[in-house]
Amino acid sequence: MGNWRQRTRVTGMMIAAGAAVLVSGCGSSGNQHASGAATSTTVEVPQGFDPCNDIPSSVLDSLQLHSKIEDDMGDGTPNHWQGCGWVRSNYYSVSVRMTNVTVDAVRQHHDQDPRELTIAGRPAVSSRQAPDHPDRQCTVNVQVKGGSIEFFLEKGMDRGEGGSGDLDACDMARDVATKITPLLPATL
Repeated sequence: MGNWRQRTRVTGMMIAAGAAVLVSGCGSSGNQHASGAATSTTVEVPQGFDPCNDIPSSVLDSLQLHSKIEDDMGDGTPNHWQGCGWVRSNYYSVSVRMTNVTVDAVRQHHDQDPRELTIAGRPAVSSRQAPDHPDRQCTVNVQVKGGSIEFFLEKGMDRGEGGSGDLDACDMARDVATKITPLLPATL
């Protein structure tokens, strides 16, 4: 499946960029690409839902997600992700991306602690991404035609009021997926 660990770097960059946006008060978003991720062939991700534009502000507000950052990347293989990420202060960051990586491919990748789920009537799987800190990152992939919608969550370390230190990253990612997946068109 290629180097899926590059997503960790992108999410770290996303947190840093989100913090910079919060500090500077600037509302612009920028592209985040993993280094070396460019390929000569563009691989189509499933079309029909654009995470950057099709998630209503009311849903983002309910999750307290702000500081949108474009989050498109490939991993040097035919795999590609297209979407956006958001930061919830020091609590967590989440990327919501359409990808041509299928739920079956995620199952076969053998990430840590894979769990079968059903979200909004669709097959899904969650898995932990980082062996050195499995409790901080989790990905939930929900099946769509031609791939999946991926929710990659990295929680903050803050254990204080409003912090996510003691919460499970996979539970948090599943909660985000549960609020956004019903927005997908039935044809996707």
